[in-house]
Amino acid sequence: MLSEVIKGLAQAQIIGDSEIRGIAFDSRAVRPGDLFLAYCGEHHDGHLYAGDALRRGATALVVERVLDLAVAQCVVPSVSRAAGSIASEFYGHPSRKMSLVGVTGTNGKTTTCQLLRACLGTDDQPAAQIGTTGSFLGDELLMHPNLSTPEAPVLQSLFAQLLRRGTRRVAMEVTSHGLDRHRVAGTHFNVGVFLNLSPEHLDYHGNMEKYFAAKRRMFEKDHCDAAIICVDDEWGRKLARWCKVPVTTFGRHASADVKVSIKGMGLEGVLVSLDGPDGVTEISSSLIGEINGSNIAAAFLAARQIGVEASRAARAITQCVPPPGRFEVITRDEPFLSVADYAHTPNALEALIATAREVSSGEVHLVLGARGQRYSAKRPEMARIATLADHVRLTTDSPGDEDPLSIIDQMLQGVPSKRRHRVSVEPDRATAIRHSIRDMHPGDILLITGRGPEGTQRFGEKEVVLDDRVVARLALDARTEDIGVADPMSVSVVVAASNAARTIAATLQSVVEQTVNVREIVVVDDGSTDETVEVALSFAPLVKVVRQPHFGFSAAKNAGVAHTSSRWVAFLEAGHRWHRQKLELQLSVVRSSDAVLCASVWSDDVRDDDVATEVSSLVTSVVEDASIVEQIHSSTVLVRRDVFGRTGGFDQQMESDGADVWLRTLALGAVRLINERLAFGADPGSDHTCASTDGYSPPRLRSTHN
Repeated sequence: MLSEVIKGLAQAQIIGDSEIRGIAFDSRAVRPGDLFLAYCGEHHDGHLYAGDALRRGATALVVERVLDLAVAQCVVPSVSRAAGSIASEFYGHPSRKMSLVGVTGTNGKTTTCQLLRACLGTDDQPAAQIGTTGSFLGDELLMHPNLSTPEAPVLQSLFAQLLRRGTRRVAMEVTSHGLDRHRVAGTHFNVGVFLNLSPEHLDYHGNMEKYFAAKRRMFEKDHCDAAIICVDDEWGRKLARWCKVPVTTFGRHASADVKVSIKGMGLEGVLVSLDGPDGVTEISSSLIGEINGSNIAAAFLAARQIGVEASRAARAITQCVPPPGRFEVITRDEPFLSVADYAHTPNALEALIATAREVSSGEVHLVLGARGQRYSAKRPEMARIATLADHVRLTTDSPGDEDPLSIIDQMLQGVPSKRRHRVSVEPDRATAIRHSIRDMHPGDILLITGRGPEGTQRFGEKEVVLDDRVVARLALDARTEDIGVADPMSVSVVVAASNAARTIAATLQSVVEQTVNVREIVVVDDGSTDETVEVALSFAPLVKVVRQPHFGFSAAKNAGVAHTSSRWVAFLEAGHRWHRQKLELQLSVVRSSDAVLCASVWSDDVRDDDVATEVSSLVTSVVEDASIVEQIHSSTVLVRRDVFGRTGGFDQQMESDGADVWLRTLALGAVRLINERLAFGADPGSDHTCASTDGYSPPRLRSTHN
């Protein structure tokens, strides 16, 4: 009942009463029986959508003013302040039934939470992680990333879901925005962790004192039971003095209860020593860089506070893989390093460049942009620090509603005149990455900064799919003509799938039944909400799964190629199938010719005899006509991986994977066509649930014998 879920609110006027079955704050997501929270944000007033919520079945509203609607209403001074308490009450105060660690600070939250997930979990009961990279239960992705700290109703629902799944230990990122906007209201932390504070989000908070005040809220008595605080900056020491809950301090500072030091560091990781009241503990980790010493110490001490044995916590940290986009090494076994890192603050960028100097013997190359509609005063300082590298390309990040070139101009203002020769400008981020990789020499290191694992850029109302790591891997492929020469006929298959649990098995089976063996099948799951991944993994170990939000099949195919290891790559979409000789015939063509791409004829539908019938004679043609190339369907293609890399991959902004990538291939080498139907669309009788990005079938082509 509405009256029951609001009983924790001090100031609330209730008008009527009604049964509540769920909570929603987006009218488009309302289901019958929901309580609709009319949030008042910077750009939208939820009260304007209350009528829509009612039409969708809402039975009650939480509002800041009485609305002329015939429905139960609760009037509060602030809906956002009340939401956490209401959601917590509705879901039965789930955070109080678990061991919850909240991690805050300007830098290091994601890494620390990933380490904590490893420390807090067991084989029988994996721990959960909530934050920038998504929400996880063990290795299972529960929710793609949106906000680092979810809105209160989403957060409390997620806690309840975790309890139903049997987990009792959770590590979550708690941002200053999340605290200031009351997203963790109604949440109780057993342990609060403070890592550091440096200038960031000051366009929102106004100044460092207000930024600090927002972070400090997590450590109030009604929010947490104990605090783990790094005292290596003045803000940590200030927080430790202010705290009214039991505090353990750590860091390099003389006042720390637990002294942290780095005993060894390199590309293999770090060796961290913790010297405290319980003695000395040394922990090795594959995390790279001195800055991770604090993250490791924070995770270890928080896990100990929760009750994890020291030896188990240390072992879990040693075995924990780094989070995506945090000094993520992107390698194709080149004699240089390419690294994607989320560093987006001056302190983090300076530490990243220092780490690069430690682990490389050559020059440091840097790709850097600045986020639009974020703290703009840091832009010149970021560019100044960037010039500590040897070669800098200033580019776009995600400009939002700002002019990308204006952002770059602001950054250029911070470049010292004596270092201006180190800096060039390339507004297109993908081109900046490709050119930087092109210019690398043995021993060098490239730092691609600011975005980590993020998959999109926003330009005004337009969202552009771009993953720095995928662009970099394709660019690395483009540099190396002799990719896979040790096994020149090896093939990797990339399968794009979205909500295809009922069709993907047949697709994968058609790969398994090929008359030649494939090295691997990379299934890229494009934001599925069904059992697609589970079905795909039933084909392990041949299949490995890469997951992404719903970016489209073109982006999925590029991401798939970035995870392959063979000289040749073939593509499929869930629901499509191959003739059993498809790869055998294509390999025979490329083996006996100079072709860099071999395609076949495509058919809209498939019958069992289409797949099983033997192809007795092989008729091929050399394709030089662009109009024919434009008709090539990706599911018919076998392409050399280095050549695909030189094309830049599929155009991710097009409705279909279209012709552009194959036209670019035509300019790079010979294209041959097998004049047989070897790839097929969904069986008309099947329940084909995935949407293809190729919407047409090329006609049967006339052959020219060669």
